[in-house]
Amino acid sequence: MSDRIPVDPALRARMAAVSSPAATLRALPLTLLISVRARGGACSRVAAALAVEALPGHGPMVSSPAGRVTWLRPDEWLVEAPTASRDALLTALSQAVGDGTPDTDGAVVELSASRHVLELSGPRARDLLAAVCTLDLHPRTFPVGHATQTLLARAPVLLQLVDATPTWRLLVRPSFVSYVVEWLADAMEGA
Repeated sequence: MSDRIPVDPALRARMAAVSSPAATLRALPLTLLISVRARGGACSRVAAALAVEALPGHGPMVSSPAGRVTWLRPDEWLVEAPTASRDALLTALSQAVGDGTPDTDGAVVELSASRHVLELSGPRARDLLAAVCTLDLHPRTFPVGHATQTLLARAPVLLQLVDATPTWRLLVRPSFVSYVVEWLADAMEGA
């Protein structure tokens, strides 16, 4: 896996053209994304493999020495990590959930190719997202360090608020990335 930015050059140029000091939209390099399904005792083993006290529940993300851990549903978490840690992390997580026998307590699947990561940051970023998303994005209800799956202009995304700038990360399926960028670009041009 490389650290290339998977979004095509024309789309990157569109993002650069609409970016300003008020809001910047850009594609981030590929990152390692791992889905971890776990239940029962595997949850504590996965937490130990990631060196965190416990796997997060709905809302807050957890930082780990391995990377960022985000709750996706009651028995699934997304682990985002540097691509260099791929083999060691996949092995550790696979051992934590079990060996593939019928009594295995989960599954580990690499999803890196299934999501592009966009970053929207700047003082107007929250307002721009609010124009294309039905969630309440006010800091009281969506504070820094939180994430959720939602629809952004009808496209499914994982939305993460990573800092108070605010900086938002949007994990988007490749087939929706152009659509999401165009919606955000239109909102940025209209702002």
